[in-house]
Amino acid sequence: MRETFGPQERIRKKKDFDRLYKNGNRFRGKYLTLVYLDNNLAFSRLGVVASRKVGGAVLRNRVKRRMRELYRRNKMLISRPVDMVAIAKAESARTSWPEFSEDFLSTLTAMDKRRSAR
Repeated sequence: MRETFGPQERIRKKKDFDRLYKNGNRFRGKYLTLVYLDNNLAFSRLGVVASRKVGGAVLRNRVKRRMRELYRRNKMLISRPVDMVAIAKAESARTSWPEFSEDFLSTLTAMDKRRSAR
């Protein structure tokens, strides 16, 4: 699997976000919440959200870059295609990279295990 994050793998449309918020399941980590729903595509898609509670524009963009990078490098951990939204919590802007990446990966793998059990 290639470690890219192409345009087809991104969730950008409001209707897709709304569908996930309304019908999706949630899995909460220390620094982020994943809202996920199975899709009928051959690949997974990711949307990233960081509200003003996270901080100013520079901090919000840094947190979003971190989440996209972690997803890009570790998307092979997801067993079946899924649409998901990663919502940053306020604490995510003030944590170190190793701590944030550990929480992201543990949240992602736990979410995938929960999906596989269903």
